[in-house]
Amino acid sequence: MDSVILGLRAQDFHESLKNTSAFGPKDVHYKKTLLIGKAAVLAMHLRGLLYIKDYTQLEYAAASLGISSLELPIVLGELEEVAFISIARSGSVIRRVEIRVPEFRSGYKELGDRLKDLNPSEIEIASLMALAKLYSGPAEKDKLLRSIGLDSTQLSIMVDVMESGLLLATQVVEGQPLIYTPLAVDGNPSIYLEWAQKFPSEVAVIMQLLKEHQGMPLSDPSMTNRSAIGAAIDTGVLMPVEINGATGVQSFVFAPHGGLSQEEYIILDKARAILGCVRYGQNFSSGRPIKYPKLILERLRDRKRFKKGHPDLMSQYGLLVEKFIGHPIDVGNGMWNFEVDDTDENMKALNVALEMLEHGDAPSAKIDIEAQKALLNPSGYQGPLPTRMKLSKGIKSSPKTRAEIINQMGKLMRGVVLDD
Repeated sequence: MDSVILGLRAQDFHESLKNTSAFGPKDVHYKKTLLIGKAAVLAMHLRGLLYIKDYTQLEYAAASLGISSLELPIVLGELEEVAFISIARSGSVIRRVEIRVPEFRSGYKELGDRLKDLNPSEIEIASLMALAKLYSGPAEKDKLLRSIGLDSTQLSIMVDVMESGLLLATQVVEGQPLIYTPLAVDGNPSIYLEWAQKFPSEVAVIMQLLKEHQGMPLSDPSMTNRSAIGAAIDTGVLMPVEINGATGVQSFVFAPHGGLSQEEYIILDKARAILGCVRYGQNFSSGRPIKYPKLILERLRDRKRFKKGHPDLMSQYGLLVEKFIGHPIDVGNGMWNFEVDDTDENMKALNVALEMLEHGDAPSAKIDIEAQKALLNPSGYQGPLPTRMKLSKGIKSSPKTRAEIINQMGKLMRGVVLDD
């Protein structure tokens, strides 16, 4: 499996399972995936910082991310292993953490490579592959599970663990059990599954196209003459961003991105609007088209405005004013510039837009505000952050999984030597 995808999906496992209770099969069979997932989410929050010298501050931030104080040194060790950080210690005490987290496309590759080096279990590999496959569309449940290559007990463990974190779910459509990941569904799973069942040969192709090219124009040749696209828009499976620019109205389509809180959806919505406006400039400009969209997005993030004004800017970027991302600036002679309002939400939306442009996924949509505040506080830790209590969700085990738990505990009680 591609290392970038492996790193991203490992993060999905941690994000989805961090609020579930302790459960033997999860903690035994997924320990390497969850370790790299914890490393990925911490690295994502450390990115952009130069150093941390208050370890207590780091512990509080990590706890907000589902990384306990006992786990934190191990997670930091993994980040040190891939050269994302260096740690200054006095004996066993961590004094300072120097941060070298790269731009995240390469970062996920290195984390995925590290997971491979850790030699994940057979169940972990099968689960990560299944999740990656389901991102491209749902599948017939029995057919997918048969193709994975696990025995019945391993399959039971995989399904129990992944269902507990909403990494996968099953729904019957027209008498056919379909398995899907809620992480790849923006809205109602029923209409998504009905759409997928109606257009089985097109769904995987469309989802892959949108992943590889977020903000695909609906008028693109690869999108036209596909009846599945029209049906997806009509039913709300896909929700295009519409830009009314100088050369007319154009719509841009994005791959669904589920599993987000309401606040995170607002950030994702802004990111899609930002990238849609830039895609318009790439494909439908009345003047010189945008050649390097990444540079445009980076300039908006870092400089908060374009290098120079443009006569079509008011129409092309008007949507960003409506979404409170920024405001127009009259620079004279019929030319306008656009200035981004420098808020935490808007900066996160720009980072999400960059990530979608680079590799399709938008991991920064899940930036935790409490953890970010703890890490960015220049004066160090000042007191407990106001956090909401999160109750652990118990994992419901099927009879086969329950039997395996009892079997393993029985071996221990009888003094049987367990395999590594």
